[in-house]
Amino acid sequence: MTLKINFLNQLKILLDLIFITFIYFLMIYYFYTSFDIKLIVYLLIPYFLMFFLPVSWLHFNYLNETKDVVYEISKNVILKKRGIEILKYNNSDISEITFRLNGSKDTSNGTLAYSKYYYAKVKLLDGSFFIITSLYSSKIDTILEENFKDIKITKEKVFYPII
Repeated sequence: MTLKINFLNQLKILLDLIFITFIYFLMIYYFYTSFDIKLIVYLLIPYFLMFFLPVSWLHFNYLNETKDVVYEISKNVILKKRGIEILKYNNSDISEITFRLNGSKDTSNGTLAYSKYYYAKVKLLDGSFFIITSLYSSKIDTILEENFKDIKITKEKVFYPII
């Protein structure tokens, strides 16, 4: 399976933020005539602090970490392509795969706008590692678990899964 960051994957992961933004500004527009401009500013501050800034920070952090990288994942093999460089990692090269994800991921109550953001840290036997983020696919945990059944896989739940 080829994993590449594209516009549709980014749009899917940003869907919660887009929805919250739409509802937030719809409420401000609806109550605009009865609100003082100061109150609108006070309403925008929590929006930026709780929704917009955390999601933007994570999104750009994930994009920066995985810029111009394409992964091909098959049974016991990961091909990492960056430009003309192709690195092949076999099952025997990988020591552990660690997923760092938000505690509300895959629950019916994804309460935070950034609860869909997570990443896999693939540790190699030589001590190095590489990162595969949820910007590639919302199912990287399933993809890696199915293709690397012999590798130790752990899931760490964190509040804010920044790289």
